Amino acid sequence: MIKVGLLLPHSTMYPALSFDLLDGLKAGLTQHITTSITWAVEGIGFATDAHEVQTKAQKLLMQDDVDMVVGMMSRRMADTLNTLFTGANRLLLVLDLMGEFFLGLPPAPTMFFHSLQSCLSCRLAGRKAVESGAEGIIQAASFYDAGYLHGYAASQGVTTGGGHMVQYFVSSHIPAQANFQNLQAGLSSGQAQAVVALYAGDMARQFLEVYPTLTGRLPVWASPLALEEQMLTTVPYAMDGIRGFVPWSEHLDTEENRIFREAVQKRGRRPTLFSVLGYEGGLILANYLRLTDENNRDSPAVFNQLASLSFEGPRGQVAFDPATHFSFAPPYAATVIADNQGRCRLAALTPERTVEQDFRAFQTESPPTAYTGWHNTYLCI
Repeated sequence: MIKVGLLLPHSTMYPALSFDLLDGLKAGLTQHITTSITWAVEGIGFATDAHEVQTKAQKLLMQDDVDMVVGMMSRRMADTLNTLFTGANRLLLVLDLMGEFFLGLPPAPTMFFHSLQSCLSCRLAGRKAVESGAEGIIQAASFYDAGYLHGYAASQGVTTGGGHMVQYFVSSHIPAQANFQNLQAGLSSGQAQAVVALYAGDMARQFLEVYPTLTGRLPVWASPLALEEQMLTTVPYAMDGIRGFVPWSEHLDTEENRIFREAVQKRGRRPTLFSVLGYEGGLILANYLRLTDENNRDSPAVFNQLASLSFEGPRGQVAFDPATHFSFAPPYAATVIADNQGRCRLAALTPERTVEQDFRAFQTESPPTAYTGWHNTYLCI
């Protein structure tokens, strides 16, 4: 029997987030192993309290005697668990949205990060905005999104690509209090040629509804969560020129994506970004268990081989980078079009192979010394 421990946060922005993660994880793992599995689940709030997270992780390891732990938390929080999991010699698989792999901290030998790479996609959006002919860029973000590392990543994509930032526009993270007058002023100044937009949840929906009403609007390069598909189906299509990069789409026409969608739907849930993250986490656990069968579980060879793992998932090939223990998969370029009901949907999905240069650039650049005051896991407020 295998026992899996879970550290799951709560999100008011996406109330189904932890449920999607868990169902995706179960679907991915149970499809590939026949061993009986039990689950020990601990809630960690918004994953802001290091003592709480450490205490619950210790309980999973010492009292519940789990074989491995999966948790969704920030890199900052995960790093507080380094010594605990190194001492226990147990796997900690961190499910991650940002992809903060370039912060310059060496990975713990038993800690691995499976990421949807928002930072890479945002840096790529900034670079591609400049390559499309825009020299001056407006970065528009909610107060919430502006506090995370993908804002830094987007501006790095612009400036290292030869462009410059014209304006940093920040709107309220409370839609009822949001005001877009300063963004209108930036558009009217004539100094910018494109907008990079960083939004999620209701704030993303509001931006996509309000921005087309502004005068002098420019092409938009959006962050992955501003292109999240369930949210897009609620937004009337109102303008051309919105594009960006996403880790996955339900419209990807691959056998692996079909298998994933069917596996999640059998559990009574609609496939989402978060169930993809969980499902691929299940595939990683299945490979880890295979390695423990081939080696002694306590052998360093298990983690050394896991650090070089690659596999085919719903979004294509996923591979771990041995230097950072972060997973990596090429994002998809996507354009927003109208569906048959006049709502927004993604189209023209194409793997973006040039992202490798952004990945390597992040590894060679000096990491920022300070970039955010937000300690909660992204989307968990």
